[in-house]
Amino acid sequence: MPRPLRSLFVLLAVILMTGCHPATKSRGLLDRMLSPGSLKVGIATDAPPLAYTKEGKPGGLEVQFAVGLAESLARKLVVVELPRADLAEALQSGKIDILMAGMTVAEAHAYRLATSNPYLISGQIALVHLDDFKLLGTGPANLTGKNVRIGVVGDSSGDTLIRSLKPKGTVNRFSSASEAVQALIADTIDAFVFDLPANAYYASLHVDKGLTPGVAPLTREPLVWAVRPDDDNLRKSANAYLAALEKSGELQKMLERAIPFYRNTAYSPKQ
Repeated sequence: MPRPLRSLFVLLAVILMTGCHPATKSRGLLDRMLSPGSLKVGIATDAPPLAYTKEGKPGGLEVQFAVGLAESLARKLVVVELPRADLAEALQSGKIDILMAGMTVAEAHAYRLATSNPYLISGQIALVHLDDFKLLGTGPANLTGKNVRIGVVGDSSGDTLIRSLKPKGTVNRFSSASEAVQALIADTIDAFVFDLPANAYYASLHVDKGLTPGVAPLTREPLVWAVRPDDDNLRKSANAYLAALEKSGELQKMLERAIPFYRNTAYSPKQ
């Protein structure tokens, strides 16, 4: 007899022998044996449209993925919102089971975490004014010109990229993406280089101000979910869930619904 069933019969025998009614504390023990465990998903709500706070609650594409993964595993979802800097430690210490936070492969490997297969090929793109799109939104060449004012978030992937390009113009470093976007709206910078999903989101948010995202990714950064290296079962389950989304076509639909300008762009998968 399989061990779970043997344990269940032993528990039932104890209940009968002791005369316990199912409504007593023995019922609570039985419920815990029959109920699936929780899936604790760590997110950081600092990366719209992947994860952000909506009406006081976590929302975005990663939260949708978390709901779907928990359902596929028949486990109760527990979303754990943490500062991005604390996510890896929380996973390594067992406080959470998986990170679904717009993390790149490089970031996960830097923390020695195992990863799922990529769900999105992201990268850095330029957010620009529509009038500057042809000049600054179609590739990196003109971004390095001496009269171009570039904005980045300090110590971000965009900052690292721009340093490597050695631009001849000015580079303005901001503490947050929203601050940089406001500078672009105010025309104190010409282009804001940041993550693809976020810049697409900000373009849609401020389309009335004439902002538009570039269509040429300046880097290639696969986005993944991260688990502990010893949790191969959860990694395989996450990959199986992702494969099912891809096979059904639902993954593409989710990406198109969540990320503005995603459809029919250079960074959308070729059909």
